[in-house]
Amino acid sequence: MSSPISTEAILDRSADAPLWTQFRDVVRGKILQGELAVGDKLPTEAEFGEQYGISRIVVREALADLVRNGLIYKIRGQGAFVSARERDEDFVSTVLGFSDEMERKGRTVRTQVLLQELRAPTAHEASSLGLTEDSQVVALKRLRSVDGELQLLVETAVPADLVPGLHRTRLENRSLYDVLRRQYGLRIVRAERWIDAVQPDAQTCELLGMKEPEPLLRIESIAYGANGRALEHYRALHRCKSSRLHVQTTT
Repeated sequence: MSSPISTEAILDRSADAPLWTQFRDVVRGKILQGELAVGDKLPTEAEFGEQYGISRIVVREALADLVRNGLIYKIRGQGAFVSARERDEDFVSTVLGFSDEMERKGRTVRTQVLLQELRAPTAHEASSLGLTEDSQVVALKRLRSVDGELQLLVETAVPADLVPGLHRTRLENRSLYDVLRRQYGLRIVRAERWIDAVQPDAQTCELLGMKEPEPLLRIESIAYGANGRALEHYRALHRCKSSRLHVQTTT
């Protein structure tokens, strides 16, 4: 039997957003807020259409998008069900930042800034960013959560001459890439990334809320602007217990 869905959310036919995206967002919100639990069966297309006064085509398009984003799955002849909270994350294969990519998928990202300072680069940062020993970087250490789950610990270095005042800019719950675009006119056009598996130390376990150590993916990235200059170096430790990294390749 399918799980009933309350219909207090009214779709606005005069809004600019298409009906299918409005309906999709209603269902997605109920999944993310826990009103629909993992394994719950969704109403049929006809039942959804009757509940919300929309056509089956609108329902079908919305559900297809939820399938593509991993929130639901379909079994032929049985219907649609809420997926386990394993998520595909594409930020390693795009020039979108983590916050930008999660926001595009309708997920809620929270960022806690643990460190934000102006300092000399480490030898590795200087080499990665093409800096001299007397240069400075804005160094950040941030803890990121997705939909309330701690997921990412990131250490970032940005050449200070490109971002005057960034070490004093409020970055709590903000996208760094958005700040770089809007405040400094810096647009990242390509990046090199390396991924390996590591075992976390006690401090990392505590920061990421892990009761016991679990393997993490370590992602190192150097991002470049349109003129070829390196704009950012970061190292991130990524929990993959409830998500997967997705990489798309082309010929």
